[in-house]
Amino acid sequence: HFYCRMALATMATESMSFEDAHQCKFVPIQPWEHSGKPFKGFARVTPVDVEEMMESEPFGIEESIDEVLNVCTEDLYLDMRERQIDYVSPTCFNPTASYLPYRRYLVDWMSDVGDQCRLHTTTIHVSILYLDKIFRTRDIPRSQWQLIATACISVAAKYEEAEEHCPPIPDLLELTKLSNAGHTSLSFREGEVEVLRHLGWRLRAVPPLHVIGYFLAKGAIYQDDRWQGRSLIEKIPKYVKKYAEFFCNLTLQEYTFQQYYPTQLAAAILMASRVALQLEPHWRPELVRLTGYEECEIAKTFNHVWNYYSEQFPGHGNRSTSPKSVAEGFS
Repeated sequence: HFYCRMALATMATESMSFEDAHQCKFVPIQPWEHSGKPFKGFARVTPVDVEEMMESEPFGIEESIDEVLNVCTEDLYLDMRERQIDYVSPTCFNPTASYLPYRRYLVDWMSDVGDQCRLHTTTIHVSILYLDKIFRTRDIPRSQWQLIATACISVAAKYEEAEEHCPPIPDLLELTKLSNAGHTSLSFREGEVEVLRHLGWRLRAVPPLHVIGYFLAKGAIYQDDRWQGRSLIEKIPKYVKKYAEFFCNLTLQEYTFQQYYPTQLAAAILMASRVALQLEPHWRPELVRLTGYEECEIAKTFNHVWNYYSEQFPGHGNRSTSPKSVAEGFS
């Protein structure tokens, strides 16, 4: 739970600047019920036309990300949806892979190495997708696991990070104690090449954390959303981001979440973040347009995420919680 605990600890250092913030609760939702109501259209106006006219503006977005980057980011999202199947999809999900009993330890270890190297969280998520793709299709001797895992981190860093942020190989060998096992920079480079060959030199992996970044940059909270029956406060987008990242880190630990497409899991995580902060409605037409998923298409995935959260952090859903109080159980 390395990143999950770290995220919760970070939340503990901050509080909402609102007199009733302490009333914010994480309440596990009841078995899923579709909240949408049938729409009765007007003559000569389609339901789609009405939806577009009634859409609310994003809350907390000062400038369109499309204008900032001078690109159509919807095209980037479509590209993510096309490429995501290279690493994660229902068809390549392999729940009988021999390494799975040890996967949690590998994930925690790789997360710790990434943190010590000060790599971005997205880089570690990508490196773990690399590892999963290799290990679920090949029988890698356990004596090579540490080498392959470290090589996955190094390759992911070279693909995801700026060059100056990539950890030097001698430092990696010392940090991971691979140098004590007799590995040199030359033998480690051979390990990197082996990883590249196993991946077919296709390094564009799309973890849910990448997708969440897109959703939040476009705006996933809206002006007429309600927080505990009240108007939104300034810090709500910040806390939605924190919870979304928390759920991404949490679901990374459990291989069963790879039965879902990353974009589908990211949409479910976005919903979980809204539910965690008691934002209403939980899902809305603007989010369907943003993510490409209706409520019914992410219901199963959302329940999986929320139930797993409840299992891993029992009791947190049944008490009065703000992001600060969620972490008190770990202090």
